[in-house]
Amino acid sequence: MSKPAAYPNESSARHRLSLTGSIAAAFALAVSFLFLAAAPAKADYKFCNATSYVLKSAIAYQSDGEWKSQGWHQILPGNCAPVLRGDITEEMYYVFARSIAAHKGGTKYFSGNERFCTVPGDFLIEGRETCVARGYDAHHFTKVDTKPGKDWTTTFSEPRDYSIKQAKIAGIQRLLIDNEYKLNRVDGYDGRNTTRAIMSFQRSINVKPDGDISDALFEQLIAGAEQNQRKAGLSFCNQTEYLVWAAVGYETDRGPESSGWIRVEPGACEKAIKGQLKKRDYFTYAEAVDENGLIPVIGGRELIWGGDAPFCTKPTRFQIQGRERCVERGLDTTGFKRIDTGEKLIWQETLTAPAP
Repeated sequence: MSKPAAYPNESSARHRLSLTGSIAAAFALAVSFLFLAAAPAKADYKFCNATSYVLKSAIAYQSDGEWKSQGWHQILPGNCAPVLRGDITEEMYYVFARSIAAHKGGTKYFSGNERFCTVPGDFLIEGRETCVARGYDAHHFTKVDTKPGKDWTTTFSEPRDYSIKQAKIAGIQRLLIDNEYKLNRVDGYDGRNTTRAIMSFQRSINVKPDGDISDALFEQLIAGAEQNQRKAGLSFCNQTEYLVWAAVGYETDRGPESSGWIRVEPGACEKAIKGQLKKRDYFTYAEAVDENGLIPVIGGRELIWGGDAPFCTKPTRFQIQGRERCVERGLDTTGFKRIDTGEKLIWQETLTAPAP
C-alpha cells in the first residue's frame, strides 16, 4: 500500500479494505483512499462494517515506542464504531478483522502480513514478539498508512460493495440463513421475502413481529445462530493442563484440505468445523505447549495427538489445499489421525494426557 498524497486542509480521511478470496483464507486486500472535506469531527479512529458479516476487529499501533494490540471490537453490518479515542498521531496503524463463529461456512478474514499478539477474549497486549511463548495467540494484521489529524475511518467491504444501508440489510439476511430460514440470496435489498423471514423469526422467539431491522434483532439472530452451531460440527476438547493448538484435515469438492491452528485452552472446547458433518472420515492433529512455548514430554513422549495420515501445515494460521509435495511448496508435512465419525452430524475429539 502506498501512502496517499497529503491534503493539508483536510482533517479527516477514510480508508477501505475489500474482502476477497475464499473461505477460511487470509484474504487479499484491495485498498483505496477517499478523502473528505474538512469538517468538525470527533477525534477517533473508527471501523465501519460494509459487509454482510458480523465482524470481530482489532487494531495495533505504536505508543511511546512500544507496540500495542487491542481488541476485540464487534461491529454489526452497516455500523461504525470507534476503536481508538483521540487524535490520529501516527502515520501507520495495523488492522485485522474476522467474521464471528456464528456464521455458517468458514471464517472470513481481513488480514495481511504483519504479526501481532491476540487472545480469544478482550485484550490490550504490549509487544508483538514471541506471542505463543507468552501464552498469546497471533494474527496477521494489514498495514494502514494514515495522515495525522483529527480522525480516520477504515471500512471493511465485500466484492458486492454494499453501501452501509445495504450492508445492514445483507447482514440480517445472512443471519436469517444462519438460522435456517430459506432466502434465495444475500443482496442487501429489503424485499418481501426478507420481511416475512424476519417476522417469522420474531414470532419464533415470542417477539412482536414488526419486521423492523434493529440492533436488538441482530443480537437475537446472533444468539440463534450460535445455538445452531452448537448442535453440529467437529470440536476439540482439551482435558489437559496445557494450552493446545489443533488442526483438521478433510476432503472437499476441490480435493483434500487442511486448516489450523485452533487455540484450545485447558478445560475448554473449540469448534474446528462448523455446520453438519458431511463426510464420514476426518483427520485431526493437536499438540500441547507449556509456558515456554515448548511441547511438554510426559512419560517419555511428547504430548502430541496425531497419526500417520500426512497433511500439509505451517507454523502460522493456514488453510492449505492438497496434501502432496508439502515440503516442495515450502510447507511442513504433519501426521494426522484419521477419525471415523460414523456419519454423525456432530463429533467431539477429546484430548487427554497420559499418566506420568
